[in-house]
Amino acid sequence: MKQQDPWLSVLMPVYNGAQTLAESLSSIAVQSDGVEVILVDQASADGSAELAKQFEGQLDIKVISHPESTGWIENTNLAMQYARAPFSTYLHQDDFWYPGRVALLEHMRTAYPTAELWAHGADYVDLQGRVIGRFSPPLGPEERLVETGEALSRLLVQNTLALPAAMFRTATLKEIDGLDTSLPMTADWDLWLRLIRKGGMAWAPARKAAFRLHLGSQTLKITSNYKIYEEQLGVPIARHIEAIDPAMRARTEAHAQASRRLNLLLASRYHGHMVSVRDFLQQFIALGPLQWIPFLRDTQVFQRVIPRLKLMMKKSI
Repeated sequence: MKQQDPWLSVLMPVYNGAQTLAESLSSIAVQSDGVEVILVDQASADGSAELAKQFEGQLDIKVISHPESTGWIENTNLAMQYARAPFSTYLHQDDFWYPGRVALLEHMRTAYPTAELWAHGADYVDLQGRVIGRFSPPLGPEERLVETGEALSRLLVQNTLALPAAMFRTATLKEIDGLDTSLPMTADWDLWLRLIRKGGMAWAPARKAAFRLHLGSQTLKITSNYKIYEEQLGVPIARHIEAIDPAMRARTEAHAQASRRLNLLLASRYHGHMVSVRDFLQQFIALGPLQWIPFLRDTQVFQRVIPRLKLMMKKSI
């Protein structure tokens, strides 16, 4: 199926994703008017590319083979180069859309034309697609255009925006060269902040995408190298802290650095590294009692940890 003028490009890197890829593509196919899919396959050995081509009758889909790729970021940026639509979004092979996502994005681009990042809520789901938690930034229960300073300060403390829950202008994405290939662990976080600085963010609380957590996911694997993870968590903070209002900068940086330490602690516990809790507690206590609740709100720590604990409990059974 070919469409002359898609308005939304779906940029999709794939590597050995056959287990979940059909569900991901099917979730687009049921709402595909005006949508194109650009899928870049990294020499999958499980028939992912062949499976994707079976959707050619249901989707405006282009399948590109890129066997020499260095990873998902390079594949995603290659897909960007082929995008024909004025707006783009990401979807990984593990994740999928809920019905009505395209309609919501169409509404948002019309209602908030000045934004550079349009975002909505998402669910955490397990390998069977069962909801095990919520994955959303703490921006409230109302649809709105978020003031740039608020969006930056909330997302600089912690990346709480699911990768399949965002949309952006294709021209802007190309202008800023897409995802930063030097940040395999934090490239999406850095991109959200760059886009917000370009023109702000529109927010809708509706959960219209599912982010799949499972024990073999890249999200869990990618944090296993403690030193590299520590370095990369610091890059978006260092790059974007200057954009925070000077009156709020010191507090925001303190929250962000405490969140960085918390993320390292959580990753170390999951991967079995021996890391002391003391460093995090010192930074957390130093925030002061009046800042503890805002810190917990902006990090969404309980919302992020509980779904992962559920997975670990299933593993131990």
